[in-house]
Amino acid sequence: MNKLMMFAFAGMFLMAGCNEQKAAEKAPEAAPVAQPAPAPAQPAAPRNIVDEVKNIDWNKAMEMNASGAMYLDVRNPDELNDGYAPHAVNIPLSELKYRLAEVPKDKDVLVYCRSGRRSEAATLILMRNGYDRAYNVLGGFLAYPKK
Repeated sequence: MNKLMMFAFAGMFLMAGCNEQKAAEKAPEAAPVAQPAPAPAQPAAPRNIVDEVKNIDWNKAMEMNASGAMYLDVRNPDELNDGYAPHAVNIPLSELKYRLAEVPKDKDVLVYCRSGRRSEAATLILMRNGYDRAYNVLGGFLAYPKK
């Protein structure tokens, strides 16, 4: 069975190769086509400021929190057993776009997760929904200063 399939494939390749060769023999040689001059280089498109996440470290986050900023913990509830920042509001990343009304737009929002990946995604979600005071806390809760 395997030999039969191998012969069938080999036959198809030979037939395809022969057909291409015959087509090439029949086609008259065409004159070379002049290539158009390359277009002048265009300046890079401006970066979308909405896609630029503002990152801060825990020291800055704690300073901002002392001045009224809100901690937003985007981990899943079972991860909270490892601890959390004081007075943090927990909205898992998977629920964030449905619960935006729970996040105030009139104050700084300090977003963190376990390691920083989900919080970066959450910060982008917030920014794309008009939250210009959203900050990703680098390193997530793993980098939270332990006393």
